[in-house]
Amino acid sequence: MLRSGQVAALILAATAALSAGACRGGRDAALGAVDEGGVVPADANPFPALDGGGAGYALSFDGMQDYATAANANFPAGGAPQTVEMWIKFPSVNPAVYTDFFVARMDTGSGVQFGFHNNVLAVWRVYVDRVMVQAPIPSANVWHHVAYTVDPKAADPNLYVLYVDGKAVDSQAGDADARTPTSVWVGSFDGSSRLYTGLMDDVRVWNVTRTAAEVAADRAHTAPGPVAGLVAYWTFDDTTSGGRVLDASGSGNAMTLGDGVAERMPSRVVSDAPVSP
Repeated sequence: MLRSGQVAALILAATAALSAGACRGGRDAALGAVDEGGVVPADANPFPALDGGGAGYALSFDGMQDYATAANANFPAGGAPQTVEMWIKFPSVNPAVYTDFFVARMDTGSGVQFGFHNNVLAVWRVYVDRVMVQAPIPSANVWHHVAYTVDPKAADPNLYVLYVDGKAVDSQAGDADARTPTSVWVGSFDGSSRLYTGLMDDVRVWNVTRTAAEVAADRAHTAPGPVAGLVAYWTFDDTTSGGRVLDASGSGNAMTLGDGVAERMPSRVVSDAPVSP
């Protein structure tokens, strides 16, 4: 088992490799120290390659069968403080189709969905399908940063805020599905429905309510390493991990692409999302 000092040394080595490479791809060598041969020790916590620079990667979802799942250690309950954010780039959207970027749920009785909902960008409850916040779908074929926050202290019921490109576009008070999620889906509701078509990069989940200033300031910059409140952080740049995506938050919430089935895995493609260290 790696001792805490060894883990810290690995993280420092990864950071040093990033500085030398000055781009996301520059950290592949650092990953090799703990991910040699594509095998990640179960108790290791490598910090995957940071976004920003020509060699970074995004996930590409085909809208037909691609999806991913993830672990959910330290994830917030549906009504607890939280922030979910990511970069997306998509073709034109069918206005009648529901599409999920991100779902954290307990079966179909509780949870939160984030995606396209009947011709709007929205956050909605899993139970009774109630939209909490919404906004017009942003322009297609361009990278957009999208995020939502939940603040149970701001109002009774909770206050939801939706952000597009760092700006708050809607805020509403509403009752949440309150239970803690037991499954996390990316690019689909369940692996077969509400499938996303497009690119996705730099997905982060927080168990704190980030402020409007934090969302705006940090959307184009990567987290420097494990940060308080950051419980999942997927950059998609750890290409030696095959059908897995490492979690840079320190929570161990690795993502599995397509349940390990090749034809269901979203592919890694070179990313030009405007994110830098």
